[in-house]
Amino acid sequence: MSFLVILLGLIVTATWLKDVDRFDDAWFSRYQRALRSLAARNLESAKAQNLAGLVAVYGGLLIVVLMLEWFVAGRLYGLATMALHLLLLLVAMDRTQPGRLVLEFLRSWNAGDREGCVDYLKHELNLDSPPSALHGAAIVKQFKRLLVYRSFERMFMMYTLYLVLGPSGVVIGYVSYQLRTDLREEGDRECADSVGWLISLLEWIPLRLLALTFSLVGDFSRCFAQLRRQAWLGNAQLSNSELLAGWASCALSEAEAPCNADAPLVGADRAAGFDNAAMVLEVRELQGLVERSQLVWLVSVALLTLIGI
Repeated sequence: MSFLVILLGLIVTATWLKDVDRFDDAWFSRYQRALRSLAARNLESAKAQNLAGLVAVYGGLLIVVLMLEWFVAGRLYGLATMALHLLLLLVAMDRTQPGRLVLEFLRSWNAGDREGCVDYLKHELNLDSPPSALHGAAIVKQFKRLLVYRSFERMFMMYTLYLVLGPSGVVIGYVSYQLRTDLREEGDRECADSVGWLISLLEWIPLRLLALTFSLVGDFSRCFAQLRRQAWLGNAQLSNSELLAGWASCALSEAEAPCNADAPLVGADRAAGFDNAAMVLEVRELQGLVERSQLVWLVSVALLTLIGI
């Protein structure tokens, strides 16, 4: 059933809900603040408060999901369980479709609203230090990095977690990403770093599997060579989002792949050689790469379902 649920999730998100912003995640912020505050009561140590809060946030949702699984088990010949699993996947994959992200960004970009593009990077894609509105190429570069990583964390990552750990894995992944974002916004760097360490551990294999997929649907020799060179790098050298953006750039055979985190950004719009249409084309090509990769995963899961692994 696991493969069938993933297959349905891929089909639904890739077709029917391709450009739809489906669920509001604002409830999670209220949930995690309330539970962390409740768990920290009567604890004096800051570390104990943080640990109790994190355990409560993860444990609360896991208990709810396990109870729901127990309640629907065996009902409607297993269809109720399948529906529950599919709903969890759809909630966890909210706002991940590349088409939706690209549509909203290019709406401001094509209107010449660079400030709107910067606001989108900052508020929708959670970029801490957005580039200047004067640097169009820098804005596009950052959007491409965030686009590919957001698609990974809320789409490809969730498929992997569900396949390995079932609904509990989806809950762990969803809570981790939402919690990291909330904690950074609240300025709680210590807890955010703890959650970030867990995310890095969870992402290690899926990140490289997606890079391998990029090589299959793009420039294989260049992307695979870059993957071999950087496969064992850790977050201390390059963040996962930078690694993935570099591999995607290599797969697209771009002239200057952003594989180096210290590489300088392109100059302001007035700099010689800046091409607005070329920037749009780069975004569209990256969207196509992610969508082709999604199709590869769809076909792979379909084959696994057919042969009954």
